[in-house]
Amino acid sequence: MDQIKSPLAARNIPAGLKSCVIHGYGSWHEAISQGRHDFFTRLAPKLKEKGFSTYLVEGGSRSGRALLAEDHFHIIVGGPALYGPTILHAYPSYLWGFWYFDELGFGHNSSLRFSRYYPESDAREAAEYFFNGVTGYMLRENISKHTQEPRMDAPLRPSTATILCQPAETAAPSARYLSTEQMIATAADYDREALVYVKPHPHQSKQGRRRILEICENHPNVKLSDASIHDLIEAARVVITQNSSAGFEALMQKKPVITCGKTDYWHATLTPRTVPDLKAAIEFGPETMADFDYEGYFHWFLERQCLEPAKDNFAARAWARIKDKLMLN
Repeated sequence: MDQIKSPLAARNIPAGLKSCVIHGYGSWHEAISQGRHDFFTRLAPKLKEKGFSTYLVEGGSRSGRALLAEDHFHIIVGGPALYGPTILHAYPSYLWGFWYFDELGFGHNSSLRFSRYYPESDAREAAEYFFNGVTGYMLRENISKHTQEPRMDAPLRPSTATILCQPAETAAPSARYLSTEQMIATAADYDREALVYVKPHPHQSKQGRRRILEICENHPNVKLSDASIHDLIEAARVVITQNSSAGFEALMQKKPVITCGKTDYWHATLTPRTVPDLKAAIEFGPETMADFDYEGYFHWFLERQCLEPAKDNFAARAWARIKDKLMLN
């Protein structure tokens, strides 16, 4: 990308807010340098138009850490949640094609966790059109953030719950209220004659998968499954996770979602913090969430709060957030 430069050292970047530094963590550095994400290929020309020189550094490197201490405009991609007067975080949201551009982080670290959702009655038609378009395409084409098994020809046997596991329990323990073992045991004991599906995360370690299998073996009505999450969600009375992106995908089927951890989509879920609360959520979840405005929520979260690089208004909306963050005229 000729409009994004890779500096040899931090001192090569001119001081001041007219220098934009993109911090690409992990594989993001290479992906951005190769122009593989339209978020950056479309943002860079806008920044150039506004007088910014844009640089790409490896997130967490010595140069990257030094630059964070300088008075530049910083975009963090795939890195830790950082806050500062000149920092924004860019990262794909729960559904492909929609991106966070947030001052606190992404996922359960994003500023959306502090927001309140209020249905907009005057946007009902637009919300329904948006929801039907996004969900219809993803469910029909079996699209998820991670590659899924082909959809079943016939529906799976109905279940009390589908439990969507996280890749690592210890990654951020402060973000979880209940463990995977507590979620599985509680769902299994709710109705011992009813089936419970458990879906391991695609990035689950061998040790993690083995541990989940051991838990499942303690409950005869629990079945470990690698079927498409769309089939598993369709079969479930409720969907249980900690804060998985797949939990957000369950909203596409208007399923009651129970999040046993911190999320930024809590507005559309039940969030138990104890085992008794989880039992109540499993029992009363369908009734409690029966009238929830899933169409309006999708429209608010994805269309209003996130950015869509494929849209014509992307660059203007991204610049508006930069302008507000940096308090530019």
